[in-house]
Amino acid sequence: MANLPRGLRNHNPLNIRKSTTHWQGMSSVQADRSFLTFNSNEWGYRAAFRILHTYINKYKLCTIKDIIARWAPPNENNTRMYTLTVVERSGIDEQARIYHTNKEHMVKIVMAMSYVENGVPAVKAEVEKGYELAFGF
Repeated sequence: MANLPRGLRNHNPLNIRKSTTHWQGMSSVQADRSFLTFNSNEWGYRAAFRILHTYINKYKLCTIKDIIARWAPPNENNTRMYTLTVVERSGIDEQARIYHTNKEHMVKIVMAMSYVENGVPAVKAEVEKGYELAFGF
């Protein structure tokens, strides 16, 4: 387990930083100083989907380009490469309008983001379960 990327060790595949939010499925032990730990990858994906839902509906960040600019800002990441990788791996244009109700697109985007964060392909069934936990469909 020690050889797994940090996001997968923490069951937090999109590397969500600690905050005051108490997420469903959070582990009772939060040993990582910077990033949350969840009980399973599915719960980590659920939190990521809920954050993306907020980006889309509250902040009106409705494209991959806009979402990634907020998720992975240039002061911490190579935002352009992150965006290009998500576009390439998801097959969705960076300017296409994203809807949280489009499960197929949301799963592809989160799988691609997980790849960027961890360097290994996501398990689609885990991502799909995270979507179901987040939205109930």
